[in-house]
Amino acid sequence: MGERTTSFLKLMSKKLAVMIILIVFLLLFLITTVFLMNKANRDEYTLIDVFGRQRMLTQQLTKYANQKYAMMQYMDGDNNIDTNEAILEKMKSLDLSMEEAANDFTESLLALKSGYLMNNDGRIDMRLSLLDMGSLVEDKDKLWQDFRQALVVMMDKTQIDEEATKALSFINANNEQLLKFSDDITKSLINSQKRESNLKVFIALSLFAATLIVLLLLVIQSYKYVVVPLSDLYASFNNIGYFKKGIKLTLPKKNELAPVVQDIEMGLEKLNKLIELINNMNQDISFEGILRYIYDNFSEFIPYEHIGIALLKDDGETVEASFGISDGLTKDLPKKLLGIKARLEETSLRDVVKKGKPRVINDLESYTKNRDADYNKILIETGIKSSITLPLILNNKPVGIIFFSSTKRNIYNEQHIDFLSTLSSSIAISLNKTIFIDELIYSAILALAKLAESRDEYTGDHLERMKKYSAKITEFLLEDNIYSDEISVGFVKEIERFSPMHDIGKVGVSDEILLKRGKLTEQEFEEMKKHTIYGAEVLKAAEKHMKKRENGIFQMGIEIAEYHHERWDGTGYPHRKAGNDIPLSARIVAVADVFDALTSERPYKKAFSFDESLNKILEGKGKHFDPNIVDSLIKHKDEIYELYNSFQNNK
Repeated sequence: MGERTTSFLKLMSKKLAVMIILIVFLLLFLITTVFLMNKANRDEYTLIDVFGRQRMLTQQLTKYANQKYAMMQYMDGDNNIDTNEAILEKMKSLDLSMEEAANDFTESLLALKSGYLMNNDGRIDMRLSLLDMGSLVEDKDKLWQDFRQALVVMMDKTQIDEEATKALSFINANNEQLLKFSDDITKSLINSQKRESNLKVFIALSLFAATLIVLLLLVIQSYKYVVVPLSDLYASFNNIGYFKKGIKLTLPKKNELAPVVQDIEMGLEKLNKLIELINNMNQDISFEGILRYIYDNFSEFIPYEHIGIALLKDDGETVEASFGISDGLTKDLPKKLLGIKARLEETSLRDVVKKGKPRVINDLESYTKNRDADYNKILIETGIKSSITLPLILNNKPVGIIFFSSTKRNIYNEQHIDFLSTLSSSIAISLNKTIFIDELIYSAILALAKLAESRDEYTGDHLERMKKYSAKITEFLLEDNIYSDEISVGFVKEIERFSPMHDIGKVGVSDEILLKRGKLTEQEFEEMKKHTIYGAEVLKAAEKHMKKRENGIFQMGIEIAEYHHERWDGTGYPHRKAGNDIPLSARIVAVADVFDALTSERPYKKAFSFDESLNKILEGKGKHFDPNIVDSLIKHKDEIYELYNSFQNNK
């Protein structure tokens, strides 16, 4: 930018400085007001939820105590031993439920006494509210201590005696009073919070109104000094149209605007050259090649050390880090980010995607200070300090987001946005072509896998269950930091994608063998074992085709198809590989495949229970299965049970 242009802009800046400051204040007041109102609503919902739950817990505890007393009465009768043992088991379950509910009640009561209650926004300060409640909290706490002691008595008893009878009587007698305390405290807290919130909103709105009046006066005074001199320039910009080669502008040559006009013409000349270069980019078939081309050739026009792309998922509300390229100090950043997903509503990217608005962050540390998302931590730890984000739009629909990131602060400006808007359009077109071809080939291969599976009517939804079991087990390993040198978020994504292809080779096995209900002969079993080789060959053929486009995608699928029947001790097939010589992906799928087979009904067997299946997996530890994978599965058995149970409920 020339010195004359700088002087002109400085003059304008002086005239507009106050206006801009006032606009900023207006926005701050407006944002503050909206924030306070939203926070007040969220706090109210939190209070209702927490202390409404105390009411529910009181009713549950009373019900549990009465149920246990009824069971003890039944046991006092002349019943057989088996019946009494069953009742004892039920009483143990009730004791656990009572203890859990009592602990929940105590926890929320302690939070109330402390004056602070945690929620998603941080914490709610209830100290002033406690002053308004007087002795209400102390009275409730005192009653709860006695109430809980009565619950402890009930939990300790297995037979009716005088102490148990007194405890139950106390619980039933004081249940309503404890409920009333909860209701009174909830009402008092909500009223107090509303008073505080209304006061803050009133102050913010008053400041907003005062600032708005001053701003309007300033706009009227500044009109002839700012708007009139620039009106001709703005009118000329309306004639620019869409960016294309050979852009020329007819701009006024008034003395005060001449420097600005000259800088604009120089910028357009530079942009014409860039557009011509962009129009030639699509000659590269591989999208990774295009991304590398951009990274290597455009740094003189815009500063960056990392380029990343996040694609919009089918639900239109989730983005996933899908491509990235970095060099130097940030070279590991793409690997760390790949596969990370985020809901748009939980990020600041919603306007970028939904409204097509570019976003510039020139101080990433400050911007992410109160945003604890994993991807923010990764960016900060890698040294990224600034970022510019643009939507990738195709046929007027968003398909993803592109990020240009720098290790320097305050590096991006509006000129960068103008340039990158054109660049992002070309990237979207090229990206769509690459993804379309990849998905077309992947879908065809997956359809072949489903065809192989559908030949056996008893396999049902095996592929879908396999996919979810495999992904869940891999997530366990990632969480437990097992095989951390191999497993990343991207690895989890890949294993979820390719685990359904484990038995794709069964398309090459005859129906006579595949659908046989009896035991296979030795010769038939040898033929059945070949499905691992057939599957690998199918995927290798697809991989060979993809590599012609410099974009192989089926390597993990090949590993899974060929090696998922290998055993840890080397007694598996087809190659009798052992231990870590078996690819990790295949070792994970082996566990998932067997677990699903055990928990599923087959013509030759009934489905084993969850515990029975888990025990059989445990029996195969170090023999059939990787011991580290089995240990991680057992450690997370409650989580795998939830997934197993969801499949049972959907049958």
